Amino acid sequence: MIIHDISINIEEDMIYWWEGKKPEMRSVFKISEGAPSEVTRWLLGSHTGTHIDAPRHFIEDGDTVEKLPLDIFVGPARVVDATTADDAQIDAAMVEKANLNGATRVLFKTSNSTKLLTQKDYKPDFVGITADGAQALVDAGVKFVATDYVTVEAPDQCKEWPTHHILCGNGVIILENADLAKIEDGEYFLCCLPIKLKGSEGAPARTVLIEGIECK
Repeated sequence: MIIHDISINIEEDMIYWWEGKKPEMRSVFKISEGAPSEVTRWLLGSHTGTHIDAPRHFIEDGDTVEKLPLDIFVGPARVVDATTADDAQIDAAMVEKANLNGATRVLFKTSNSTKLLTQKDYKPDFVGITADGAQALVDAGVKFVATDYVTVEAPDQCKEWPTHHILCGNGVIILENADLAKIEDGEYFLCCLPIKLKGSEGAPARTVLIEGIECK
């Protein structure tokens, strides 16, 4: 069995969508200062690092994190290598070409993983999912979709957010900032456990893909 950790580190100087809102870590107790243990306090957003978007993120009466069934987050998953020479967006044609064959958990690997995800600052020239690509995923029965950058949205859609509206509106769980740089196209077993933040529209999630166990 091989376990691939596809989570990125949460640290102060990390990539983040909102400028000036990166995580902050503060020491509460230090052994070097006479305290019996080390304790830190973190200030971070619900969309920090590798994280999920619950339907509530864009749907006012959508489910929040603690209401999501765990069986969405654990089970067989398909990784699709959607890398192209011209960094094409993931549209309906690309979804159809992927031949998902009933996969309900799909992770799209793009050049983001190697070109952008390792950088500390947000870059606008990333690969995301177009509105028609999102609808194609819904029509294919996908319940969980991931990409490898700070947002699943195609960059030219980041004002109206149609991809998020389509996915969240149909109860599809979104995973963003998945590090797929070392992951090959194929079948895996997914385990993605978001922090149980009651009432939250999103949450960081330690996420792994497992090889070597039977996927049913």
